[in-house]
Amino acid sequence: MTEATRKKIVKWFWILLTVPVAVVLLLLLAVWAFADIPTMETLQSPDSKLATQVIAEEGEILTTYHIENRTFVSYDELPENLINAAVATEDERFYRHSGIDFKSLGRVLFKTILMSRSSQGGGSTITQQLAKTLYPRADVHSKIPGVSKIKMVWIKLKEWITAIKIERNYTKQEIIDMYLNAVFFGSNSYGIYSASAQYFDKKPIDLTTEESAVLVGMINKPTRYNPNINPEKALERRNFILRQMMKNGYLTRVQCDSIQAIPIKTYARNVDRTTGVGPYFRDMLRRTLYAEKPRPSDYPTHFDYVADSLRWEEDPIFGWIIKNPRNDGTLYDIDQDGLRIYTTINIKMQKYAEEAVVEHLSKDLQKQFDKEVRYRKEFPFSNGTDKKAIKVAMAQARKWSDRTRMMKAAGKSDSEIERSFSKPVEMRLFKWDKPGYVDTVMTPDDSIRYYKSFLRAAFMAIEPGTGRIKAYVGGPNYRYFKYDNVSQGRRQVGSTVKPYLYTLAMESGMTPCDPV
Repeated sequence: MTEATRKKIVKWFWILLTVPVAVVLLLLLAVWAFADIPTMETLQSPDSKLATQVIAEEGEILTTYHIENRTFVSYDELPENLINAAVATEDERFYRHSGIDFKSLGRVLFKTILMSRSSQGGGSTITQQLAKTLYPRADVHSKIPGVSKIKMVWIKLKEWITAIKIERNYTKQEIIDMYLNAVFFGSNSYGIYSASAQYFDKKPIDLTTEESAVLVGMINKPTRYNPNINPEKALERRNFILRQMMKNGYLTRVQCDSIQAIPIKTYARNVDRTTGVGPYFRDMLRRTLYAEKPRPSDYPTHFDYVADSLRWEEDPIFGWIIKNPRNDGTLYDIDQDGLRIYTTINIKMQKYAEEAVVEHLSKDLQKQFDKEVRYRKEFPFSNGTDKKAIKVAMAQARKWSDRTRMMKAAGKSDSEIERSFSKPVEMRLFKWDKPGYVDTVMTPDDSIRYYKSFLRAAFMAIEPGTGRIKAYVGGPNYRYFKYDNVSQGRRQVGSTVKPYLYTLAMESGMTPCDPV
């Protein structure tokens, strides 16, 4: 080889080595200068939407208000096996890099991109994944060839810079804590606290090694590795996580083999907002907290206005959100500000009360009522009911329905809305028999009559000496009957008036033995 050839080879070697690095550095500088990168102030208070917890009298979580069902836990509340599982699987060199793992990036370049071996995994560190979770990517789709790839490169570079900023601003413990509190675990569970409760009915600190491995395995593909949906895939993924922990020195081979033999046992919790314990109480509490200062024009009667005006003045909970703004004047949002609301509800009494209402209505009263109304001409209205009264009742039901509200929002005319109530459509209706509903075809008008044939009930247990509410049930089924018969219903006083009436009579000189 001649000296000229050798120099030429060396020259091109350095060009090929330095140009890509220079291009990347220039791109990083351009992104740093022109892209919308989160500031240090933003990074110090990331926008993690936290669920507000409604807590029962003995400290149990009765329910939550949330956009994302997330409750923050500190690093001290995370078990070591969970942290080790996350690091071993998602970022083996987490404690040795400063946000970007160039060794992983090299593997991605040569094995995943050049050699098309997709099984080699990605190059994102836990810090980069945190950046992506806290500041989600924008849409990168484009009809122009190549533009979407350029956008993706730009986004990746932004994530790198954000990751570096996060590493400079937080300790490794804080980063892993934020990461596990931020990621989505499926089934409306955001963060490790919600996931632990959803799948294992535990707090994170109580998770076993195998349970931690199940949850870490769900991070990248929550549905695919959901143990309640795909138990076989979840088991395979869990055992892979355990082998990664062994590979990185967090488990011995004996420990790994013994834990892999343990079957997955999960606890499937229903997180539907319309179900769970105390849905009527939950709704009433929200309306109470967000109540605005009463105005006469908002009330049908002066009596109701006066009653709420007194409550506004005397009850600190009534309108609490309006009465207690933050220091900067903005209002709290119970769906994402992570508040704690302590109540006097007794969970055991609440469950018994809900069961009692269901049992009393479904097994006794409703069956008797159905026999009475089955053959009425104007089902379910009594025979002889004034036609005008029926017409008014039906018109009010149409006016207050979700169908009317949604069609008005879509710009439909009153005549179009009126006609829609007489056209048969597919719908799901409440039914006392299992599974609790029936799928059928019916006109909306007929569905209104159907729902008017159901008896409602209210149940509230109050501690006489203190006035504390121990149980609160506003109706038979919150999903299908949102009307709260406790706080929204109006009824005659009935026999409740008797003690007052009899006391007044005896104060006037009568005795319990006097006939009237």
